[in-house]
Amino acid sequence: MIEQDQLNPEDVFKLVEAEATVWVRLAATRMGDEWHETLMEVTSGAEPPLWTGQRWSYDDATFLSLKTNGTVVAEWLRGGTATVDGVVIKLPVIPEAQRLQWWTYSSGSGQTGFEPLAWPSRTYQLASQSLKNGPGSGSMIGNGPSFVRFAQAAASFLGVTLAPNGSFDHMAPTFRRQDRSGRIVKVVIGAASMFIVLEGNNLGGATVELAADTPGPTAVLSDEEEQTVEFPLPGGLPAGAWVVLKRGSDWIDRKFINYPHTLSPDPGVEMIVEPTTELQALVSAGEGATIEFKSIVPESGTPLRERVCNTVAAFANSESGGQVLFGVQDNGTIVGLPPDTDVSKVLDTVTRFVASKVTPLPSYSVGKIEFDDQTGKVVLVLTVDSGGEPPYGVNPANPQYYIRRGATTFPASADQVRALARSRPPADQTYQSPYGLHMLK
Repeated sequence: MIEQDQLNPEDVFKLVEAEATVWVRLAATRMGDEWHETLMEVTSGAEPPLWTGQRWSYDDATFLSLKTNGTVVAEWLRGGTATVDGVVIKLPVIPEAQRLQWWTYSSGSGQTGFEPLAWPSRTYQLASQSLKNGPGSGSMIGNGPSFVRFAQAAASFLGVTLAPNGSFDHMAPTFRRQDRSGRIVKVVIGAASMFIVLEGNNLGGATVELAADTPGPTAVLSDEEEQTVEFPLPGGLPAGAWVVLKRGSDWIDRKFINYPHTLSPDPGVEMIVEPTTELQALVSAGEGATIEFKSIVPESGTPLRERVCNTVAAFANSESGGQVLFGVQDNGTIVGLPPDTDVSKVLDTVTRFVASKVTPLPSYSVGKIEFDDQTGKVVLVLTVDSGGEPPYGVNPANPQYYIRRGATTFPASADQVRALARSRPPADQTYQSPYGLHMLK
């Protein structure tokens, strides 16, 4: 299937024009006596999950959303001007020499830089860039919610998650055309089988498949608009698993489940597991922002033990914590602890070296999972909670602080340490952690 390509601009306008209903979100910035487009999103097929009809007005910026028809919006795009609630907003006009515009196909849970939609969609570029960037600094105070800066207002209005100190001051006009022929609503994975919930207005004859590193089961769907398919998992969840809804050589929707396609399952994927299967579920997702694999429990004084403590501090500094699995190789192979391991002693060893190195000490626990494959393999699981007194560091005498990015632990910069210290103040405001406060000056 072609997942991205180019179209003549007029062909894109005709697609917009053919829609009986579209939902528009538009932001503009003042230039003298004129308003110039800064962000514009047009969606069809279904109302965006966080959309609401509203208007926010500020001195140098305005945000407008409305439900209308495609003919109106197509006229705006061709004429280069939109009029909403008496506000005239100039839009980008595509130069005649620019013959093609990009489009991209994405699943319902696809991360495209916009608010996630309920259905798979094609995203069409209506112009190569916005007319005007939003005001980059200064508080947004006016006839609408108050924000510290324009980027936060824009992200809130368009339903986008903004990273800390992230930038979101402009966006080229975009058309998101949802495909309601079919979607994967939910994938539920149990110990012995997988259930896939699907819906759509044209599922008949389409195929749902459990794809993986090796061929998996498939099922042809009926004409019903809501269907559930069960696939047995006699050997557990296969490596490289993902579910795809397809028709011929075209995929309609898909959900990634485990490594190497994703570090964490897509939204809508649920694991319902017993303790043994819990280990398979943890490992199948691969290393990521909340999971770290170590094939052995490190010896005292080794660099590996220091790196484990760095990761513990990084997990405590994160918003979601994390887990270190001892007895799992980097590629996800479960090797377990050596057969002659005194598990109780090793549990105590991990507990003690974390307590001696990480400062301040976060909430954590060390447990074991026995892998039921007739081999008696045991994996240790070090679970670290998100801490309430960041920043967390390693070595009490001279703390060094760490953060997690994807599957890697990095030393935190001075700015990141300051941000951590301010991110989650203690419940008792009269108390402040002594660690890292010298870096706030």
